[in-house]
Amino acid sequence: LFLRETPGGSAQGWHLAPRKQYVVLLSGLVEVEVSSGEVRAFGAGDVLLAEDTHGKGHGTSCLSEGPRKSLFISVREAV
Repeated sequence: LFLRETPGGSAQGWHLAPRKQYVVLLSGLVEVEVSSGEVRAFGAGDVLLAEDTHGKGHGTSCLSEGPRKSLFISVREAV
């Protein structure tokens, strides 16, 4: 799944990851806050593991002037 988010500091309030997935930042800059209060910025080439499928989740803000493009890769659990 690809996501293209328009620039301008758009923010997604607190939300859960729909499933355990890798998020690959292809372009742009995003700031992520996790439930512990830690805030980090990520840019093109960074890879995140989103696995907060319950609880408070995380919040994101697009910090770049240009669009942020991300690739989401679902993680299959071993059975």
